[in-house]
Amino acid sequence: MLRKVQVKNGVLQGMVGKDPRISVFRGVPYAKPPVGELRWKAPQPAEDWEGVRPCYEYADMAMMQVHPGMDDDFYTKELHPTAAEYKMSEDCLYLNIFTPAETKEDNIPVFVYIHGGGLQDGYSYEVEFDPERVARRGVIVVMVSYRLGLFGFLAHPELTAQTPKDSVISNFGMQDQSMALHWIYDNISAFGGNPERIVICGQSAGARSVQAQICSPMNGNIIKGAIIQSGVSMMYGDEERPMAYIPSLQEAEQYGAAFLQEIGINDLEEAKRMDAHELMRRLDEASKRKSRYVFGLCVDGRFVRESAPSAYYNNRLRDIPLIVCICQGETQSPFIKGNMNYAQYLERAEKYGEEKERFFALAQVTDDAGAQALAEGDAFNNFLGGSRGFCELRAAAGQRVYYCIFDHDIPGDDAGSFHGSELWFMFDSLGNSWRPFEGKHYDLARQVTSYWTNFVKTLDPNGKDYNGNPLPEWKPYEKDHKAVMRFLDQATPEVLQECPVLDFRLEFGKKVFGNKSL
Repeated sequence: MLRKVQVKNGVLQGMVGKDPRISVFRGVPYAKPPVGELRWKAPQPAEDWEGVRPCYEYADMAMMQVHPGMDDDFYTKELHPTAAEYKMSEDCLYLNIFTPAETKEDNIPVFVYIHGGGLQDGYSYEVEFDPERVARRGVIVVMVSYRLGLFGFLAHPELTAQTPKDSVISNFGMQDQSMALHWIYDNISAFGGNPERIVICGQSAGARSVQAQICSPMNGNIIKGAIIQSGVSMMYGDEERPMAYIPSLQEAEQYGAAFLQEIGINDLEEAKRMDAHELMRRLDEASKRKSRYVFGLCVDGRFVRESAPSAYYNNRLRDIPLIVCICQGETQSPFIKGNMNYAQYLERAEKYGEEKERFFALAQVTDDAGAQALAEGDAFNNFLGGSRGFCELRAAAGQRVYYCIFDHDIPGDDAGSFHGSELWFMFDSLGNSWRPFEGKHYDLARQVTSYWTNFVKTLDPNGKDYNGNPLPEWKPYEKDHKAVMRFLDQATPEVLQECPVLDFRLEFGKKVFGNKSL
C-alpha cells in the first residue's frame, strides 16, 4: 500500500489504518498556518519541508467560541464524545487523507468532505466520520479543515482597505476550502487519486459550503460532482427573513466593526495582535450579553458573487451531477418548518400583488390549521421546499440531480431522523455510535454508502452495493417524473405528487431573482 508519498511540498509518511488495506495521512498541510500577519488574510500556499513529514496525528481544530465536547448536550453525546481531548488553534489548515491505492498509478476517484457546524463550529474528525469505511469501497476520502466564525469570516472596513485590488475580501473559510480543492487537484495523484474525478460533499454548513464552491468561479473545472446534505440554501423572494440570506460586503463590514467595538477593541491592528483564545473569550461574553454573534458568508463580489439562490435562478453554476438530501425529522423542527396562521397567510398573499388570487386558488387555505399545514409542507418548509425547489430548477435546466429523504429509524431515544443522523449511514459508521443499531440499520448503511461511492466513481449513484447486490434504482428528479429515494429501513424509490404552490413560488422567485446580471 502507499504509505509514503511525494507531493509538491515534500515527502509525507502515512500510517496503516484500522483496515490494513487503507493508508491514512493525518494533518497534511495545504496552506501556511494563518497566524500572525496571516490572520484575516487569504490562505497562502503551504511551504516546502525538508526530509519526511510524519502524518500520524490530527491537527488542531479551528478556533471556536465553545470547545466541542465541553457541554452536556445532545450533540456532545452524539458527535463529540472525545472532542474535549483535542486542541483548538488558528493553525488549522490541514487535510486528512484516506487512500486504498496500492500505487500512484491507480487513478482512484476522490471524495472530498466538508464538515458542518454553522460555519462557527465542527471539525473534520468527529466520531460519526469514518473515512476508512468509505475508502474501503474504492474511493480516496479527503476531509477538509477550514477557518470558522470570527477567524474565518470577519469583514471590516480596514480589512477591505488592506486587501489588494481584485482579491477576495473576507470569506476566508471559503477561500481555505477552495485552496484545499486546488491542493487536492495538484497532489492527489501521488496518493493514487484521479484529479479529474473530484466529487465534493458537505452536510449542513458543509452543504452551504458546497453550494458556494460550485457557484464560485474560483474553482475552475476542478469539481465534477457534488452532494448537498441538509440542506439547500433557497429563497423565493416572498420571505421576511430568509434563512439563505447573505449580507452584502458593506453590511458585513458594519457588523464586524460593531462587534470589535462591543468587545472593547479600537481598531483592526489591535484585534490582530490579541491572543486568539482571548478573542474567543470576549466573543463568548459578548454573545451572552446580546444575541449570539455569527460570522458567515458575505457577497464579496469575487468569490461569492451573489447569493446561491440568485445563481440558481440564473443558471450560473456548473452543469455537474448533484445529489440533494434532507432528513425528514429535521424538517419538523420549529425553526425549519415555520409557523403560519390564517392571518399571516393572508398577509403573505399580499406580497404576490396581482397574482394574489391565483395563490389563493392554488393554496385553498381557509383556517389556521390549513395555513400551518401549508407552512409545514413542500411549498414552504425551509428544507423540504428549499431542496425540492432547487431540484425543480435543476431539472428545468436539463441538469441531472438526484433527490433523497432520510426517514430512517433511529434507536436509543425519540430524536427521530434528526439533523446529522444520516451521517452515521453515509459513512457506514454505526459501530462508532452509542446507539443500539441493529441489522436493518447496517443493511441501510451498506446501501447508502454504496450509492454515495457509486456516485463518486461514475457520477451516478446506481449500480451494486459493495457486497455485489443490485441497488434499488434511483432515478433523477425530473419535471415530469419527480423521483425521490426515501431511505426507510431500506432504500425505497418513490415519485412525489405535484405541488402547485411550490411551482407558484418558483415562478415568483424567478421574477425577483431571474435575469439579473452580475
